[in-house]
Amino acid sequence: MPITPCFDPTTGASGGAAGGGGAAAAVTPPSPTSESKAAGAALTAKTFGSFTDPGSVINSYTAVTTTATGSASWSGSGLGAYTPSSSDGDSGTLSLNALSATGQVLATAVHSYDRASPAGASWVVTSDTDLTALPSSTLSAGSQIISGVTLVCDGAGETVGGGAGLSSAATDASYVDVSAFFSGENPRLVEIKIVNAAWGGTGTAHAVRGRFFADTAGSGPAAQTRYYPSGSDMRFQAQWQPRYVGASGGFSTSGGSYDHSGDSAELTWYSYIAMVRGTFYVWISKTVDVPTSLVDLLTPDAFTWVVGVNAYSALGTAAYQPATALAGIFNQDSGSLGLIENVRTLEFK
Repeated sequence: MPITPCFDPTTGASGGAAGGGGAAAAVTPPSPTSESKAAGAALTAKTFGSFTDPGSVINSYTAVTTTATGSASWSGSGLGAYTPSSSDGDSGTLSLNALSATGQVLATAVHSYDRASPAGASWVVTSDTDLTALPSSTLSAGSQIISGVTLVCDGAGETVGGGAGLSSAATDASYVDVSAFFSGENPRLVEIKIVNAAWGGTGTAHAVRGRFFADTAGSGPAAQTRYYPSGSDMRFQAQWQPRYVGASGGFSTSGGSYDHSGDSAELTWYSYIAMVRGTFYVWISKTVDVPTSLVDLLTPDAFTWVVGVNAYSALGTAAYQPATALAGIFNQDSGSLGLIENVRTLEFK
């Protein structure tokens, strides 16, 4: 007859086989989670949900970071919280293993993370000043502040605000001080919206100029648009100071002109002046016309003048850009007065 064993081969316990029992219920992890953040936004700390452990066999937890990109790390213990150290462009998984007393992995919870890489450099608007929205004011000669906006006028009696732009009497200039909105050596761009009430005549005697100057004297670097009705067209030229910072003298005028065909009666023009160290890119447009990229600026359209400082050199990272910057207007004739309604400053960064 068969011999009854003295131990249970399924458990190792002595005294015969246990009756009616089965294997212990499996450990179940919490559902997977994920987190995505925009560039510049930090990942948040992670606390895992509880594992289902009917047999109470979980003895400890260990976390493992698997990086797909970047070098993020997580610190913590148990179910958490786990605190991340990360940078833009980091992605991967934080896995939490539930371990038995012998170190066997019983179940794994998974948390995926992704922190976007920063977008490439672009033209960033650093200021947007609606001069028509300022309180109606009559200005003095020199510098003054109206509702936080610094204005500089050649002569007394200019006006601004109350629904109207910044005025400039014939052969006088008016400026908006935009020095605070530029930094370092980044390429710079100003957009000056100028609106005329009328054109009183044609030719250079009725020209309007949108200016991007370092100071009111027009010391270099400085450049301006010059446009005026010519026949049925709006004729456009660039004028600039071909000298480096602090040097003054006569302005140079582009060696020709560009005619915006059939636009002699247009009253609203945007003056654009971009400065990339010693080179200026100058154009006018009836509508907003900001370059889409630095490459777009450096491959200019047919109506863009490219002019530059003719005697400048620098070694390495020597500073070029001046600390001061003015966006302004100069009207040639009282019958063709333009007013600045809006000024925007942009940097490529």
